[in-house]
Amino acid sequence: MNMQESSPFAFPKLDGSNYTSWKEDMKVVLMDRGCWNFIIEKDKPCPEQATEKEKFEYDWRKQRCYTTIYQGIERKFRPLIRHTTDGKEAWNILKSNFEPTSKARLAVLIDEFFELKFNPVEETIGIFCRRVDEKKTQVKEAGFEIPELLIALQLIRRLPAEYDHLVQTLYRLKDEEFNHREVEKQLVNNAGRIQLKQKDLNLDYTENAYTVG
Repeated sequence: MNMQESSPFAFPKLDGSNYTSWKEDMKVVLMDRGCWNFIIEKDKPCPEQATEKEKFEYDWRKQRCYTTIYQGIERKFRPLIRHTTDGKEAWNILKSNFEPTSKARLAVLIDEFFELKFNPVEETIGIFCRRVDEKKTQVKEAGFEIPELLIALQLIRRLPAEYDHLVQTLYRLKDEEFNHREVEKQLVNNAGRIQLKQKDLNLDYTENAYTVG
């Protein structure tokens, strides 16, 4: 029986298919641990005039940068970075191995973008908007930027029927206003009202059914 290796963090380990989301999550962890500067800055040794305590803390944070990354990837990928103890080098190795840049990967991501669909049973409209935004970012990182118009259209083209009136209103926005941020704002602002109205309609239907019965 195969059991997925648990993550020491509140997000999945790097598994070869989740690099984009893993990168963002790991960045936050490294920032929280005071290690992110080792990734984004050129290698700066601890100043000579630093105290022994400061030198110890510097070395500890630098080592922690590497160990945090090491613990955040699945065991089968650890040999990729096992030869180094430098966090920045490990980060760049993982980037070169997993960052989606091939045309084949780009095609898959674009397909996934246009297949996104809001599921009102399992998520809020805000979470759906975040999924669209995240997939858009993945496509951009793979080498293609989806036009603003298509992002806005993707947010509303496969919504449930109860959103039809709002969708028609959004279609009438001026071209300069029809962007994914404005569409997202309108969806989130109106979601509560739409859900409440749908709940009332369902309640009326149930009462009518009992009356008929």
